[in-house]
Amino acid sequence: MTESNNASRLDKLAYELELAKKNEEHARNHRLDIEQQLCDVVGVKEEGSQSSKGDYYKVTTSSGFTRLLDQQKWEEVSKRIPQSLSANLVRTKVELNTKQLKSLQVLDPAHYTIVAEAITTKPKKVAVKYERLEDK
Repeated sequence: MTESNNASRLDKLAYELELAKKNEEHARNHRLDIEQQLCDVVGVKEEGSQSSKGDYYKVTTSSGFTRLLDQQKWEEVSKRIPQSLSANLVRTKVELNTKQLKSLQVLDPAHYTIVAEAITTKPKKVAVKYERLEDK
């Protein structure tokens, strides 16, 4: 394929992607509007779920809160409550430091091989970004 054909094909596909994303955004906004209308009809609890039935559909709304812990503040306040309470309120999450893992792979392949036994690796979806250069 010539460079001109590649550029033409690239522009055509990028334009199709741009249109698809606009259609997707429109569909998303339409869905969100309908969901809001359903929330108005069914109602929404502050936390938990609520259901309502029609002749053909049952609709359930669910809501809640995301709660994040300020670790520094927790260190202060946890000392003011019994340890028997604080021990069950906060969990520690073990996470992989990917930057260190990649360094280990390069600098110490033998130890990386050992560590890799405990890691499941899956490929991410390829991201495709488009940018309109100019309107023609």
